[in-house]
Parts: sequence; structure tokens; C-alpha cells
Amino acid sequence: MTDVVCHVAIADDWEMSRGFGEYEVATRGVPLEPDGYVRATTPDRVSEVVAERYGDLALPLLRIDVSVAGLAAAGVTVEWVDGLPRIRGPIPMDDEVVLAEVPIAMGPRT
Repeated sequence: MTDVVCHVAIADDWEMSRGFGEYEVATRGVPLEPDGYVRATTPDRVSEVVAERYGDLALPLLRIDVSVAGLAAAGVTVEWVDGLPRIRGPIPMDDEVVLAEVPIAMGPRT
């Protein structure tokens, strides 16, 4: 599949998770528990996810680039469902797992 998967995070959620050492938000407004996984996508689909799930949101967003091998080393698997990755546990906030945190520029809202 791919060595890197991406998660779109609300910047405040991501920053607040630092103190816990792991990120446990499945997607916008949904904690990890109900679905049991953190939603992710492939790098080429990030803009599509932003438009579909976050287009109406006026909060800063981050693209979190996550190492699949780093997750595996931390005991977190990536499951592929219909060509899309699911991170089957919280994302450890360490350098072997989190490769990049990139602000997402949102277009003007009309």
C-alpha cells in the first residue's frame, strides 16, 4: 500500500493530545472509542478529505504524516478497508511515528 498515511487533525485537538503522549481522535468530533480506529487517508487524498469533512470548519487544521512502520513498531496496526487506511489505535506522538505536522491552508469561504 504505502509507507506513510495521513490523518487530518484539528490543530487544537492535536496540541492538547501532546500532554498525553498519544492522539485518540478518530475524526472530527468523534473520539477513538466508538469506531476503534483513527481515520486516515493516503497522501494524495488529503485535499478530498478536507473538502468533504472539514470544508465548513473555520478552525486551523493539520495534515499529520504517520509512518506505518513506526506505528507497527509501537504495536499499532494499519488496516486497509476499501483502499483506505485505518489506524487501529491511538497515534503515539513520537518522532518514529509522526513524520510531519503540516498546516492545511483552507480556501476562502463564501
